[in-house]
Amino acid sequence: MKYILLIVCAALFFTSCEKAGDAAATGNSNTAGKGGSLARFTIVGDYLYAVDNVMLHVYDIHDPATTSIVNSVPLGFGVETIYPYKDKLFIGSRDGMYIYSITTPSSPVLLGEAKHTRSCDPVVANDSVAFVSLMGNQPCGPAEDGIYTYNIKNILTPVQIHLNKIPTPNGIGLQDSILYVCQKTNGMSIYNVKNPAAPVLRNKITGKTFEDVICYDNILVCYISTGLALYDVSVPSAPVELSLVNN
Repeated sequence: MKYILLIVCAALFFTSCEKAGDAAATGNSNTAGKGGSLARFTIVGDYLYAVDNVMLHVYDIHDPATTSIVNSVPLGFGVETIYPYKDKLFIGSRDGMYIYSITTPSSPVLLGEAKHTRSCDPVVANDSVAFVSLMGNQPCGPAEDGIYTYNIKNILTPVQIHLNKIPTPNGIGLQDSILYVCQKTNGMSIYNVKNPAAPVLRNKITGKTFEDVICYDNILVCYISTGLALYDVSVPSAPVELSLVNN
């Protein structure tokens, strides 16, 4: 039953620069929801946050029968992804990463930003570090392929501390000190990022085209070109395949 629930949820979670689908996440008033790094909308507590190309829209969903939009915040141009962590939203655009506070859930406030060369921009984060996946090919832009790591201890001024140059990075997932990096036809790389300025490659899974990933307790839900692949990650750096669901 748990796997069925994950599959249903995952079907709502994924999108990318090439795909038109959206992504959702669930949570409560004290914790952020789960979602893929390529998500365009997410739920935190009683609010749903959605990004279009230029705006962040806030919806009050505490009573589904009376759901309403309560705020729209201008973001700029080329907004692509949204990732929740605790009382913050990390928003990826084609020219940078933006960090918003949702301490007041209905009124997101910009805390900090990090600009980069125009590119597609999935992002995941924890209390001190943000990882941004940049794929520098058209239509995304000219940035260098890789995982860009930012120190966000001072949330007002994110500072880049590392660039891991790898081909075709796409969706990314972070669980504790393990970073999962989808690389399309190049598979999925698994890094230990206990020292975020010096990630260590621990494993690589090949044979599938990996687009995005969600870390859900000890289950890794991967969006692949043919559907979904679910892995047991009780040992985080050594995923064991549980099932495949073809579209």
